[in-house]
Amino acid sequence: MKGIRKKLFISYLIIGLIILSMFWLTQVVFINKIYSYYKINQLKNYSEKIVEAINNNDEMLISELIDKSNAQVVAMTQNNIIIAGNNRGYGRGLGIPEVLLHPINTVKVVKYEHPFLHIEYLSIVRPFLYNGKPATLIMSIPIAAINDSVNLFKQVFWRIFVVTIAAILFVSIYMSKKFTRPIQILKNAAHQIASGNLDVKINYKEDDELGDLAKSMNTMVKQLSITDKFRKDLIANISHDLKTPLGLIRGYSEMLLDYYGNDKEKREKYLNTVIKETERMSKLVDDVLQLSKLQSGMVEIKEEPIDLEKLIFETLDIFEIQILEKNIEVKLNNLKLKVIADREMIKRAIINIISNAIASMTKEGTLSIKAISQDKNVLLKISDTGCGIPQKDLEHIFDRYYKGNKSGTGLGLAIVKEILTLHGSKYGIESQEGVGTTFYFTLKAG
Repeated sequence: MKGIRKKLFISYLIIGLIILSMFWLTQVVFINKIYSYYKINQLKNYSEKIVEAINNNDEMLISELIDKSNAQVVAMTQNNIIIAGNNRGYGRGLGIPEVLLHPINTVKVVKYEHPFLHIEYLSIVRPFLYNGKPATLIMSIPIAAINDSVNLFKQVFWRIFVVTIAAILFVSIYMSKKFTRPIQILKNAAHQIASGNLDVKINYKEDDELGDLAKSMNTMVKQLSITDKFRKDLIANISHDLKTPLGLIRGYSEMLLDYYGNDKEKREKYLNTVIKETERMSKLVDDVLQLSKLQSGMVEIKEEPIDLEKLIFETLDIFEIQILEKNIEVKLNNLKLKVIADREMIKRAIINIISNAIASMTKEGTLSIKAISQDKNVLLKISDTGCGIPQKDLEHIFDRYYKGNKSGTGLGLAIVKEILTLHGSKYGIESQEGVGTTFYFTLKAG
């Protein structure tokens, strides 16, 4: 037994012993005082009721109360005339001191010893008026009777004590095991996760804090599995995407060295291919780093007022050659608006969206950019008349490395998603194969 189980066992044991100690104090140490106090109050209550019955001349009730009290009772006037009781042999038959046989002013509790029998008694002496004259009611019980009851309590206590100790030990062991069992389950699961086993499923369904922890760990394992898959996909995709351009660069470089070192035309052709592949590698690395940075949670957006029309024109200038080569018509509508956003981030998001739109149009087509003023936001729509996206691909379009049937790194829209999430934007995509695609998102109005 170690750790938490040991602490729980000791805690339960201490609590049980504390309760048992309190029980021992009440049932052994202070039982005489407690039981004597109880009997005194009982006799006082009976004496009060008997006096009331005497004054009402209710002989039956008097007899009933005396029987219930289990006491020796005598009620007498100041002239020593017996009014009621079960000790008709005069007050002295109880061995009561002479001074108590005469009327007094208050109820008294008296302990005395019988002068002949040497029996100790506990008595209640209550003064009252009988037919307008002073009288006294005396109720006595042997102290030995109290002691016998107390001793019986003590004997029963020691039996209870032994049983209780055994019960405390059993409950302490059982409860410590019960509470540490789920902890052990979680510990074993944590060890398996640490060793790389991400197929762990924690089956603990209690609705408590440990149950919540088990659910959190299951969620964590699920997320780790997803992350591990992404990690493997990342390595696979980057390895694949880097391998191709690196192979081309190496091949063309070797050809340049071996065969075409003096052929200017072919040298320029292959050098341009090398540069193009280098740029593709550079973009892949840049996209991976950008997405990792955005997903790290350490990026802070620097919001500022932005002229939306100016930002769109700057972005379109980047694609001027592609737009002219593909004979794409650009339509702009209602862009003279101000928005609040991080300029560089939003520019990057728009570049990625427009890049996808242009890539989807093989020859000719229309690129439309439209802004709509809303209550506190501006809704920006970027549409194209390209090939469209299959419905089965739409739900994965923002996933990392998801390319569908297109080329590229598969990170563009994943980066867009992270940027818009940081801005608290609402975004989405609508598409129909053979018709085109519309990407929309909101920004805070400036």
